[in-house]
Amino acid sequence: MMVIRACISVIFLIAASTSSIRAAEIGLEEAIDMALKKNKAIAVAKLAVSRAESQVREAYGTALPSVNVSAGFNHNVQLPVFFFPNPVTGIVAPLRFGLTNGYNVTTQIQQILFNSSVITAISASRLYSEAAEAQLRAATAEVVTETKKKYYQAVAASGYARVAEATLTNIVEVQRNITALFGEGLVAEFDKIRADVAVANAQPMVVQAKSGRYAALAALQTYIGMDLTDSIAVSEASLPGLLESPAADASVDMALSENLDLKALDQQIEVGRRMVDLSRADFYPTLAAFGQWQNQGQSNSLNDWKSASSMLVGLSFSMNVFNGLRTNEKVEQANIDVSSAMERKSQITDLIKLQVRTLTNQLESARLRSLAQKSTVDQAQRGYEIARIRYREGTGSLLEITDAETSLAQSKVNAINALVDYHVTRADFDRATGQIDQKYLRSVLNK
Repeated sequence: MMVIRACISVIFLIAASTSSIRAAEIGLEEAIDMALKKNKAIAVAKLAVSRAESQVREAYGTALPSVNVSAGFNHNVQLPVFFFPNPVTGIVAPLRFGLTNGYNVTTQIQQILFNSSVITAISASRLYSEAAEAQLRAATAEVVTETKKKYYQAVAASGYARVAEATLTNIVEVQRNITALFGEGLVAEFDKIRADVAVANAQPMVVQAKSGRYAALAALQTYIGMDLTDSIAVSEASLPGLLESPAADASVDMALSENLDLKALDQQIEVGRRMVDLSRADFYPTLAAFGQWQNQGQSNSLNDWKSASSMLVGLSFSMNVFNGLRTNEKVEQANIDVSSAMERKSQITDLIKLQVRTLTNQLESARLRSLAQKSTVDQAQRGYEIARIRYREGTGSLLEITDAETSLAQSKVNAINALVDYHVTRADFDRATGQIDQKYLRSVLNK
C-alpha cells in the first residue's frame, strides 16, 4: 500500500516538474518554413539548380569569340643549323642562322560561325536548368508532405500522452474516493484492492505514452533541423479542418497533369531528347572565322632587339567523315536513355493512378470515422460520469466505472487516430495530386 502511494507521489512530482518547463509551441506553418530552410534534400536540390544555371552560361560562352594569347622566350646555347648543298660542288655544308636570344608573342581570335553542337547545347542547357528546377519543386513537395506527416504524428503522440495522463488522474481520483469510503466501512475491501491495482496498471501506460510523445517530437525536430535540446510542443489547433472527399476520377486526372514528380520526369525526357540531338550534331560540319597577330624578335644581347610583326585572317572548315561509327553508337545510346525514361514515367504514372484511387477511399473512410468519433467521445464521457454517480449512490459497481473509464480512453484514442489518419492521408493525397501551396515553392525558388 505504501509502495503504491509512493509511486503515485513520484508520478505527480514528475508531472509537476515537467509542467514547470515551458515548451515552445510550434505551429505547422512554422515547422514547414523551418524544414524548407534547413532540410538537406532542399539544399542539395538548390545546388543542382545553381549548377544547371552555370551550365547555361557555359553553353552560351561557347558561342562567343575566344581570344588566346601566347608568348615565349628562348636563349640559343648553340644556334640552330640548316644543311645546304653547294650548287657548284654539290657538297652539303652546315649553315648556322639566327641570333642568341629570341621571343615570340601570338594573339589568336576565333569565332564559330556554324556548329550544330553549340546551338543544341544552348537549348539543352536551358532544358537541363528547367529540369533541375522541376526536381527542386518535387523535393519541396516531398519536404512539405513529410513535415506535415511528422507534425501530425507528433500531435497524435501528444494526444495519446494526454489521454493516458487524464486516465491516470481519473483512476487516482476514483481510488481516493474508494479509499475514503473503505475507511468509513461503506465499500468492500475487494473494491479498494481493484482500485489500487488499476492505478498501478495505469502508471506504465503514462510512462510509455510520454516516451512516444518524446520520440515523435524528436523525429519532427530532427527533420526540420531543430536542436534536440530545445523543448517544443505541437498544437491540434494547427490542423486544418475536414474537407469533402474529392471524386476519384477527377483526382486521377489532376494527378496526371499536376503531379510534380511526373513534371520532373517530363523535363528529364526532354533533356534526353536534346542529348540525342547533341550526339547527332557530330555528323554536321563546323565553320569558324579566325585571326592571328604575331610579333617576334631576336638579339645577341638583351638590349638590341630586331623585331617584326605579321597578321592573318581566314576561315576554317571541318567535318567528320568517318570515326569508326562512334557517333552512330552515341546517338543510339541517347535514344535508349530517352526510351528508358519514358518507360519509367509510364511505370510511375500507373503507380500514381493506383495511389490516388487508394488515397481517395482512405480519405473518405478517415473523414467519416473522425466525424463519428466526436459524438462517441461525448457519449463515453457522459457514461463515465453516470457510472461514478451510480457507484457513489450505491446502485452501481466498480466494474461499471472501470468499463466506462476504459471506453472513454479508447474513444479518445480512436478520435485521435481517425483525425490524424485523415490529415496524414490528406498530405499524401495533396502530394500525389500536386496540390502544394505555391507559397512554399516561391519561397524555395526565391520567386
